[in-house]
Amino acid sequence: MINTYLQYGVSIDLATKLDGLNLPKTTFEKTSKKNLIDVYKLSEQEVDTIKDLIKRDPIEEDVIQHLLENSNYICCICKGEKSDSYIIHHIEHYSKSQDNTYGNLAVLCPNDHELAHKEGKSLTLKLTPKQILKTKENWEKEVESQKVQRAAINGNIHEVEFLNVPRILEVCNEHFNEIPKTKYTDSLVYDELIKNDGHLNIDKISTIADNPNTPLIFFAPLGSAKLRFYYFELFKSILNRFNFKDLDELLNRTSIKEGIVGQYCFYVGGLYSKKVDQPITENSEMVKFYFKRKQFQVEWLVDPKYFASSSAKHRTSQRNVYLIYGKIMNTDIKEIEGKRKIVVDIRPYCFGLPYETKHRKPDIAYIKEYDDLFDEYEDE
Repeated sequence: MINTYLQYGVSIDLATKLDGLNLPKTTFEKTSKKNLIDVYKLSEQEVDTIKDLIKRDPIEEDVIQHLLENSNYICCICKGEKSDSYIIHHIEHYSKSQDNTYGNLAVLCPNDHELAHKEGKSLTLKLTPKQILKTKENWEKEVESQKVQRAAINGNIHEVEFLNVPRILEVCNEHFNEIPKTKYTDSLVYDELIKNDGHLNIDKISTIADNPNTPLIFFAPLGSAKLRFYYFELFKSILNRFNFKDLDELLNRTSIKEGIVGQYCFYVGGLYSKKVDQPITENSEMVKFYFKRKQFQVEWLVDPKYFASSSAKHRTSQRNVYLIYGKIMNTDIKEIEGKRKIVVDIRPYCFGLPYETKHRKPDIAYIKEYDDLFDEYEDE
């Protein structure tokens, strides 16, 4: 019932009140104004407001859901400082536009909603459509970034693709003075897939894996899934111990001047890499994952022996969106393709496919290729 009223631009507070009165829209429409006031104890102003709003065409429910999620369920202007209440506002007023699309809607608190509807030429204490649209865009980017940061800090990876086992164990020993025990430890030791010190038991794995040089990739029922979960749990203990910062917040003049070497960080976005030579051997070279951004080139050297799935090996020839964690080891100035760049060298600990991503421009290359392909067939 609440969502129905929201679709017509009724405020969340008033929609919640109507829900508490068990007064759905159909009943409201059939009930006289006198009974709405006398029986349901609504004010005359509330009744008039609702009657006027429900004459509109409803906003699609999924549009409202996306709008609220992207605004974090608070006003995009005051960020919830003036009120927790909100109204779905038409940036170009509904009376003029009848436009219920996402781009013409914004989440405003009652106070800012009133300012948005103020008439007159004076800009004092008034919100213009242009101001609302710009503020909405900026706030949605901030909310998106906050979601990504929360997901990254919690280690929310959809599918783990790489685990730097030696480095994870090294950090655990260095900072915990031991390898933390997980719910998988005893079982893996019993199955002889790991040693008591947490290291892989390559002798045992060699008897069950097709390629002992990729010790995390073998038939899952024989224990490879447990191995991945085990080392990922160890990594999460590191993630909980240290302050991993969003790399996007470190690639700027101020941070570089202050120094970023030694900083633990994460990055969510598209990375390039070359195709891994198959089969992976003991002497396989490191695979460079990287991205370029204006004056920066950021690089992670990945040991292919610790890919966590067969699909991870084959995805390396494409640009993919990853959530990747690491520690910044060095920054240097190098000439790349005739241009001087600040090269940031990061030691990777873990990466995988993220649950939360950032919308970046330009879009990931292969997604654009898919769009082009759909367009080709639509033109036929």
